Amino acid sequence: MKFKTVAAVLALMLTAGVATAQTQRPANAPAPAAAPAQPAKPAQATLVNVNTANADELDKLPQIGPARSKAIMDNRVAAKGGAYKDMADLEKRADLPKNAVEAIKDKVRFR
Repeated sequence: MKFKTVAAVLALMLTAGVATAQTQRPANAPAPAAAPAQPAKPAQATLVNVNTANADELDKLPQIGPARSKAIMDNRVAAKGGAYKDMADLEKRADLPKNAVEAIKDKVRFR
């Protein structure tokens, strides 16, 4: 019975030694290849200035298409009040619906 116990202990020790040898690399071994770099996260989009943006820039905003971008640009001229002051001013003068205002409120600036 003693022989079986000694054999079992030796087998466990040998197995543990093999597992350790596989996970440790010798001091002179080359370092493993680095994991591939994660793709860079896209930079946060800059806010669109509704007082200076062109039609293409305005068209890229959610819920704003060619007709609404034209209305925004037409209503920012001096004869119609000049530069927009805030979202309420933009909503009123460009006649934007609530869903469009909600969609762009965090994507635009006024200065």
